[in-house]
Amino acid sequence: MTKSNINNLNGWIILDKQSGVTSRQLVTRISKILNVKKIGHGGTLDPMATGVLPIALGEATKLISFIQNTNKKYSFTIKWGESTETDDIEGKILEKSNLRPNEKDINKALISFKGKINQKPPNFSAIKIDGERSYNLARKNLQIRHKSREIDIYDFNLKKIVNIDSAEFEVICGKGTYVRSLARDLAEKLNTKGHVTKLRRHFVGNFDEKDTIFIDFFREIIHSPPVLNNIKPIEIVLDDIPALFLTKIEARKLRQGQKIKLNSLKFKNCFIIKHPNYKKFERIYAVSDKRIIALIEIDNGLIKPKRVINY
Repeated sequence: MTKSNINNLNGWIILDKQSGVTSRQLVTRISKILNVKKIGHGGTLDPMATGVLPIALGEATKLISFIQNTNKKYSFTIKWGESTETDDIEGKILEKSNLRPNEKDINKALISFKGKINQKPPNFSAIKIDGERSYNLARKNLQIRHKSREIDIYDFNLKKIVNIDSAEFEVICGKGTYVRSLARDLAEKLNTKGHVTKLRRHFVGNFDEKDTIFIDFFREIIHSPPVLNNIKPIEIVLDDIPALFLTKIEARKLRQGQKIKLNSLKFKNCFIIKHPNYKKFERIYAVSDKRIIALIEIDNGLIKPKRVINY
């Protein structure tokens, strides 16, 4: 593959992130390996965490929000008896407790953590406060007051008791969930302290760990062919989003920023056109010749391009 081909890469790489490296560091490394400038990741993983990290290349970066808003599955280990400033093993110990929960008490407490719950993000997080990352403020020992957020916890289970001091859990959750906060709050519910010692993400939306590739960040030399052979198409993140089919002429107009009358389309049997309440769809995309053209909105019978995809 030529250098110009590589520079025009568009799609997704699903990394199995290793522990000890940040999501941003991996993005920078992939950018250098493939000589790609437009690149981003779908959903930050903590430095200590492992697992699924979707990397968007080229025009796929315009669809990152489709990944960030999807459900995720994690497994993690809580160590009881100690709280830390980061709510994980990387922070210094703040408080200690001699209390250790048993299996019965843990399962009883988990009931209150399922469904829609309110959660306060950890101080060491990437949330911006007045333009500065929360973790930067926390490192400066500045006071941080995060507001509680409503999140969705679809499933939260105890996998096993490792020993008297730790237990393994599994959770399926919606966007905006902090596993470190779950561990902190569960420990508080159990009248003790706790922090995360291991964390792995098993899937993000329809990106599963079986689709991942592993790149050792700490190796000096990494070749690009293994990466290039595992690039997923842009459209893979749109599997559950309704599509509007266009002809090549209609697609060209949309790419040029023109509006198109919905009732003028050639493919009038499209599901969206026939659907009586198409306005209820928050997201729709246009496709032509099996290629995504743009993210669109339909208003007053007009198709309007919201974000054009060029590749």
